[in-house]
Amino acid sequence: MARGKNQKLKLLYLKQFFEEMTDENHPATMPDILAYLEKHEVQAERKSIYDDLYSLADFGMDVRKDERGKSYQWMDRTFELSELKLITDSVASSKFLSEKKSETLIKKLGTLCSEYQRKELRRQVRVLGRAKSMNNSVLINADHIHAAIAANTTVTFKYFHYNIKMEREYSRKGEPYEVSPWALLYDNNNYYLLAYTEGDFRTFRVDRMASVVQGTKDREGKDAFEKMDMAAYSRSTFGMYNGKEEWVEMVFQNRMIDTVIDQFGKDIRLTKEDDQHFRITVPVSVSPQFFAWVFGLGNYVTIKGPDSVVKQMKDMLAKVGKRYE
Repeated sequence: MARGKNQKLKLLYLKQFFEEMTDENHPATMPDILAYLEKHEVQAERKSIYDDLYSLADFGMDVRKDERGKSYQWMDRTFELSELKLITDSVASSKFLSEKKSETLIKKLGTLCSEYQRKELRRQVRVLGRAKSMNNSVLINADHIHAAIAANTTVTFKYFHYNIKMEREYSRKGEPYEVSPWALLYDNNNYYLLAYTEGDFRTFRVDRMASVVQGTKDREGKDAFEKMDMAAYSRSTFGMYNGKEEWVEMVFQNRMIDTVIDQFGKDIRLTKEDDQHFRITVPVSVSPQFFAWVFGLGNYVTIKGPDSVVKQMKDMLAKVGKRYE
């Protein structure tokens, strides 16, 4: 039999066949295998295929025959289909990724499964939809930040917000920030940089950063960062908006226990107020976003102290009320 011009690639094409054309629900027959190889200009006989299957097994690829020995399929993929669906859902719905970047990543995820499973991933993507980031450089920004953290250096960047014309308006008239990066945080579908600057920690949204460059100065704030309880910081900060931290006392209806645990964790200490209510005292970064969270819970929660926080809540409600007079 004349040898095909791609004969040296035979084993690679065979591996590719099982990766793309088979899975636990789609076995392939020997004629299927031979036809695929012929399509790629590789001549083969059944006996040589059997030898190649042993070579793939030695390589660690688990290609199994059915009980009658008439069909074959690859069974040991790195990711199960359910896991790929979960990852795909996360990528498709991630607010910090642009539509284009999401599509690119999902296509790459599709290479980890068969062409039959790939169709299921595409069907899932169609039902997902949400506002996406307008900044396509989030992942690049994150890489620069990680590099600075690894090198123990500062990072410089410009910081912006969008105006009503959907144009960027830069803070500090476009003058770059230079801060000491210590961690990347993920909160409410956004990435934030936790940085030490001017003697304190501050958060910056990564998708609002531009011209991110690794700095040359050594980082500051090491001792302060090592003393931070990151879990407690995340629980006390609402939407990564910084505010003065206070120990806030609140009374909730019993039905709100799941909401309280979701926000503050299971380590909180709560006391029974009466048969319908419980009381907690937790550290909170007091900010307009915290008050908005409380307001969103309506009659299910009441701030009891300290008096300064109660007054801030009343003042905020009064200002909102005047808008509707």
